[in-house]
Amino acid sequence: MRRAAWLLSLSACATLADGTPGLENPPGAQAGPFRALKTGELGQGRVAPNAISGSDAQAFMRDPSIVDSDGDSATLGVEGYFAASIEEAEVDAPAIRIVRTTALDGRSFDRSVEIVLEIQHAWEGDHLGAPSVVVGDGGERLLFYEADRGIGLARASGATAAFESGAEPVFSRADVEWASAELKSPGIVRLFDDSFRLYFETESDGVPVIGVARSDDGETFGDPQIVLAATHDDDDVDGAYVGAPQAVTAVSGQGRQIVYVYYTAQNSAGKQSIAMAARFLEEEGEALGRSGSSMYSPAGSVQPREPSVIRFDDFSFLFTTQRTAKNTPDPVVIVAVSPGDLELPAPEPQ
Repeated sequence: MRRAAWLLSLSACATLADGTPGLENPPGAQAGPFRALKTGELGQGRVAPNAISGSDAQAFMRDPSIVDSDGDSATLGVEGYFAASIEEAEVDAPAIRIVRTTALDGRSFDRSVEIVLEIQHAWEGDHLGAPSVVVGDGGERLLFYEADRGIGLARASGATAAFESGAEPVFSRADVEWASAELKSPGIVRLFDDSFRLYFETESDGVPVIGVARSDDGETFGDPQIVLAATHDDDDVDGAYVGAPQAVTAVSGQGRQIVYVYYTAQNSAGKQSIAMAARFLEEEGEALGRSGSSMYSPAGSVQPREPSVIRFDDFSFLFTTQRTAKNTPDPVVIVAVSPGDLELPAPEPQ
């Protein structure tokens, strides 16, 4: 009953960016569904829709976080942050570093990759990955990441500056009394009032859930709440699993502020896709209304996960990690676009 009420609160009294009621038909709002890029829509010698592949400089780059370089949705320059393994690592080796590269056209990433963060502290254990980056005051970059014992925060003064990480996690299972598993896959977003929301994956009583915590300064988080849970409904795209949330803000055609949360979803048959939930920021509380359908669902069992969406004036890009093929575990980061009927021009040489 509560889930139905969340959907009703979004659909009964409001419209999204294109005037479409609620979340039932979000494509005109650039929110999805997304189609994978086609031949001719990617530069840097890349094969569409692969934005990052195994031939790149760092081993098994994955788990993208894409940031607008100048904060101007009319320009396309972006920074891409990715988790990576050591060179010549086995495909199932954990990520142990965060790397950065750029794309002038928002999608065709330079093959020159810079390591920006590696394991430094005991609490991180032997794993460091799932980056989520947001721009703070004065162009500061705040990089949230998962490690063995919680979620870390590293800061850099600008787009090309070095990151410095904290000696302790910024948020962990000990801060969430209802969590029955470690916190993973942080998704940070800065809202229009300059407050922050940290979405994260965990479990509650063994059920996969997505939680959120609030912060005024981007460093101290509190009031953790569950905003989505696996439904256990055989008909739902997220009946078996929800996780890896990433959020992005938008303004509707009526001037209403929205936060979209994209997440990894799995149904009872094991089909994995990228789904979306949202809320209008004027409404009280943190509860999200599910869209009810997948925003990206590729053919085959390639298991898309860890989405990152960036919005421009007329379209949005979705980046997500998936297998290169059904029968191989090798990861690739693909890029998709919404609205899906948009024809992207061929990228200019960089």
